[in-house]
Amino acid sequence: MTNNESKSPKIEEKETEISEKNEKEQEKEKEKILINPLQNKWTMWVDGYSQSRNWGEDLVKISDFQSVGEFWGMYENLAKISKTKNGTNFHLFKTGIKPAWEDSENINGGKWFLRINRSVLKLDEMWLITILSMIGENYEYNDEICGAVVSIRNNGDRIALWTKTATNKEAQMAIGKKWKEELKLRGIRLSYLIHKDSLSTKKDRGSFKPTYEI
Repeated sequence: MTNNESKSPKIEEKETEISEKNEKEQEKEKEKILINPLQNKWTMWVDGYSQSRNWGEDLVKISDFQSVGEFWGMYENLAKISKTKNGTNFHLFKTGIKPAWEDSENINGGKWFLRINRSVLKLDEMWLITILSMIGENYEYNDEICGAVVSIRNNGDRIALWTKTATNKEAQMAIGKKWKEELKLRGIRLSYLIHKDSLSTKKDRGSFKPTYEI
């Protein structure tokens, strides 16, 4: 067919049909993204901590999301946590809360933490369960939860669940017990550290004493 020749009615009809189909498929994709809105908006961050520079200098925001569809769109485009390099930290926090002890939502709080032995626990599975239970608001004291951090380290990976008010023992114990239940941990203890205590004993790692344990 030359440029001067007009398309047959059947060809034009087929092209219109294909165009309409593509538009409908795009609308369906948009609907998928918007379905199942979450109660809170969340932000994923990443950094590669190095002792040669100050914390936070290389902190990068990956993405915001506010629905189940948006979460999976983000998560499926990330490399497996267990495959990332030593020194990497991923932080998932409620939008508006920076993953730093000094943030106003974190400064009076602390964290439940779990050290991962990869020969016993599956890091990727533990991290996914942690963030799904968190964004799904599976806790009695959801308002107390600020975010979660996974840290890749040669001497033992760590996952931490950050909370807002360390002195609220009832809330922290309930959160710790629920997290342990979600992870289906047996024979493994979780410890809770207050951020301010961690800061004051930063130079002496051996002086860390958990405030709560489960």
